[in-house]
Formats: sequence, C-alpha cells, structure tokens
Amino acid sequence: MKSQVYLNEQFKKICIEGSGKGRIELAGSKYAFGYESQISKIKNIFELALDFPIIGETRVSLSLNPKVVSKQIGRTELIELLRQRIEDRADREQIIKTIEEFFVFASDFINYKNLGTYPVHFKATLKDDHFILTRETPHYIFNVDSFSDNQTYFERSIFKIFLKTQGYSDPIMTLFLVPQNCDSQKSDVSRKS
Repeated sequence: MKSQVYLNEQFKKICIEGSGKGRIELAGSKYAFGYESQISKIKNIFELALDFPIIGETRVSLSLNPKVVSKQIGRTELIELLRQRIEDRADREQIIKTIEEFFVFASDFINYKNLGTYPVHFKATLKDDHFILTRETPHYIFNVDSFSDNQTYFERSIFKIFLKTQGYSDPIMTLFLVPQNCDSQKSDVSRKS
C-alpha cells in the first residue's frame, strides 16, 4: 500500500468545490445536471446548487457534521425531488433511507476534504489509475472513485452507495461529478466564503 503522504496527495486532488456537469442515477433512472459547489468555512456547510433541465435549480446546504445531516437531510428539497421519482416502488422507504445515508456519508467525506486530511476510516485502493475510497458499515458501503488525473485534480469522481442486503452489483444511488472548474485548487484568498 502507498504511504500516508501519497494518500493525502491523492485525496486532496478530489474536486469537491467548483462547477461542472453531473448525473444522479437512482433506481434505474438518470438525471443530468449542471452544478456549482463550495464549502463555507464560516457556516461549516457544503453548499451545492444543482440545475436540472426542465426541473430547474435545487439547492442543498449540507452540514459538515454528519450527525446534523442525519437529522435534517430528510426534509430537503433534493430528497423530496428524489422521493417523487420513486413513489411507485414497493421498496421506496428503504431507498429513501439509503439516499439519506448517502448524504450522511458524503458529509463525513466532505468534512475531511475541508480539513485537508485523509479520512483513515476509509479504505484506499489504487487500481488502473483510479483512486478509490471505501467506507463500510454493517448496512452500507459508500464508495468514491476518482480518476482522469490532470496533475492538479481528478476530472471525474463517482460517489456510490450500496445496500448490503441487496448485494454489491448495483448501487442504490450514484452521483457522477465532472468538474470543469475546481475552486479548491485556488488560494483561500480568492475563494468565496
């Protein structure tokens, strides 16, 4: 396995703040969007604006404290939008709970990005130029796969959550991010708070 210094360097190249294009895959459906994101150090939140064609803009403010996210995420506009997309499914409540857990895991991950510290409770794998981070709990597997390294940041990141009772072949939800502008690579002076 690579050294802690190498893992920290790779972790820092995962682009969380900036703008670009993305896609959410949920229960067999795909939703494309443009996005802008930033971490507000003053408010201790991750702010994400998703612009879906036809649907319009949806904003998410995600606390960098996973315990707060766990309590608040179910009442957000994005969860409501996703809930509407799966309302006819028999396993709807299980899917919604998994989506909410996705954002709890994401909050934890983004908090470590904000701190600039590799999260040691994530397992790192390097495979075919992919930097893959995995966190496993008794019920879920959360996976972040970053690739297309341009020496400054990864140009592709895929976030997935698997429900263990449903196996590892198909994630419940997948979030693809393709940053076209990575603000985390700019100095703190030029970054918005």
